[in-house]
Amino acid sequence: MNALPPVPAPRSTRLPFPSWPVWAAFGLLLIPSIVMLGIFGLAKDAASDRLALERDVVGRTVVATGTLGDVDTTSGMPKTSSFYDVTIPDGGGTVTFSGDEQWGFPPSSDYPAELDFLVVLDDRPRAVQHGAVGSLAPVTEQTVRATEGSVAAAFATWVVGIVVFWIFALGMPVLGTLLAVRRRRARRRLAA
Repeated sequence: MNALPPVPAPRSTRLPFPSWPVWAAFGLLLIPSIVMLGIFGLAKDAASDRLALERDVVGRTVVATGTLGDVDTTSGMPKTSSFYDVTIPDGGGTVTFSGDEQWGFPPSSDYPAELDFLVVLDDRPRAVQHGAVGSLAPVTEQTVRATEGSVAAAFATWVVGIVVFWIFALGMPVLGTLLAVRRRRARRRLAA
């Protein structure tokens, strides 16, 4: 019987993927991912605050258009404030609400002639939001439901962001370490 010795498997001279690109990506993306997670959290909180406001004032709001009545310049500061005279419907009288503020030197008095105000009809009417004419709508049950949907979407985005962040924050260092160990072992094997 003629038995031949087993043929050794050919050795690969190719090294595994290096770990430095993984570590570079981790270092470059860590701070932006933390910032994005913060932005997602702020969006979730803002949507929740808006929903709380809308639930509180549903059915008690009107949109009233105000005309520019006065522009006040703060003494010693490059800040101007606009004030609009708003007529409240159903005999509510005329109320003055503040509009936008502008900072800059020299102070500017360039404000729109009219603004819409979302007014809550309490004992003393109060404005909770202002915007360009035609950009606001009164708070109804439908707008509350739409805001509830946006709160759910913002919350889901925030939760997904947290999960992805922790997978990234824990997975990338593990992957970088694993690749470094594999490459070091391959170098030792090739040197032997």
